[in-house]
Amino acid sequence: MVIVDRGFIDGATISHLKQEHGVDTLVPLKKGMLDLADAKELAKVDGEAWEVWRPPAPKAPPEPPGRPASIRRRERKRQETLRQRKREEVPPPVLEKVELKAIRDMGLWQTLDVPIQVVLMREHWSDGTVNEWNLATTNQELSPLEVRTRYQGRTSIEERHRHLKCFWDLTAFRSRAFSLVTAQVTFVLLAYSLLQVFLAKLDRGDLNDMAREKLLGELGYEDDKVVLYSHNRVAYLTPLEHQKELLTLSEGARRRVLARTEQLQDRMVPGAGQHPQRPGT
Repeated sequence: MVIVDRGFIDGATISHLKQEHGVDTLVPLKKGMLDLADAKELAKVDGEAWEVWRPPAPKAPPEPPGRPASIRRRERKRQETLRQRKREEVPPPVLEKVELKAIRDMGLWQTLDVPIQVVLMREHWSDGTVNEWNLATTNQELSPLEVRTRYQGRTSIEERHRHLKCFWDLTAFRSRAFSLVTAQVTFVLLAYSLLQVFLAKLDRGDLNDMAREKLLGELGYEDDKVVLYSHNRVAYLTPLEHQKELLTLSEGARRRVLARTEQLQDRMVPGAGQHPQRPGT
């Protein structure tokens, strides 16, 4: 399915995609189009009830795995501060419900050779505002809510395009040779796609909205861990956190840790855990 805005409305192209390639199109219609005006009139007289959808309560974003306890505490404190500020401010209007109705098999579009369904929507907001808009698609099998949900993916798609253009070296071409430009675009897109697969396998989709440098730095931070086991407990520390723990140990504890470290080192590499002979000893 191709998801576009009103600026890309073209009946001949939409028909070609559907008839020759089996690709559907999803697009809002312009106000003056006959199919939209006819759909509104049919919605008044067809006797069908409007489908009502209410948005679910927003869920708190999941906490990234492996986040240090100190950062988790700061984040909880920050969220509490934000909630306090929101209670003191006038809340912005929120979407309470959406009424949807599909009018299928529309065919007044002169340059369009395939039927479309038009989904009419009325959004009711908490301040009493009602926004009316529409979507049209060549896919006749989708329900009105499915059509709306598909179109909401457009903002994510556009954000990914912005990331590719601004942060993935996709537009700074260093050669005028078409073959080199093609190679640059191809390899950048391959690298981006492979990284998305990697994030999906790590279940770290929360990193998708980061720029490339910050994302790679975050991945390096996540992978660089020191794991400590003791008495059926485990701790995941960054190298700096581990170093801080060692430097703040009491003298007796430091000596015990040093002796244990030398024993482990000597097991892995015999002789490596022994102290070199110091001058005068």
